[in-house]
Amino acid sequence: MTETTSPWRGAVPIETPRLVLRELRRGDAPRIARYVGDIGVARMLAVVPLPYNEKDAETFVAAMGAINADGRGLGLAVAEKGAPDLLIGVMSFIGALPVVEIGWWLGRPYWGRGFATEAARALIAVAFREPRLDRIVAGAFFDNPASLHVQDKLGFARTGESQRHSLARRAFVRHIDTEIVRPASA
Repeated sequence: MTETTSPWRGAVPIETPRLVLRELRRGDAPRIARYVGDIGVARMLAVVPLPYNEKDAETFVAAMGAINADGRGLGLAVAEKGAPDLLIGVMSFIGALPVVEIGWWLGRPYWGRGFATEAARALIAVAFREPRLDRIVAGAFFDNPASLHVQDKLGFARTGESQRHSLARRAFVRHIDTEIVRPASA
């Protein structure tokens, strides 16, 4: 993309029945470090090293801010409506149109409560507001059935398998690749 501003910037914050997806802030770094530093979270992400500390989180927040500003995607904090300043996870998409890749993580205390599905559904709807976007790709490591279940619920189709390097695992791991195409009504 060659724009200097994001085509999605005006969509933030995004509200769902239970959640607020908002810009990441430097003050989110301690919670990011705590949640992403959990091996149960980190091992399901490709680009997260272990150990993961607050400086890593600050670098991540700055990188997401740059991506949001220059239009390469949208990286947002996920928070409950009743506590919008307390990050519970991150939801993002990044790429070069006509394709972006969506990804997310939630802190372990927030697993199994439908938050990932709710937040991803809202972010996908915002992404497809961009008329040049044809499809969103995603996926998960083979041993992350929860993420694959969320993708199934959202309508992602499995397109194959690949190998992705996991920094936390220090190894290549089998990855299930998925995608969702622009709905006819979007």
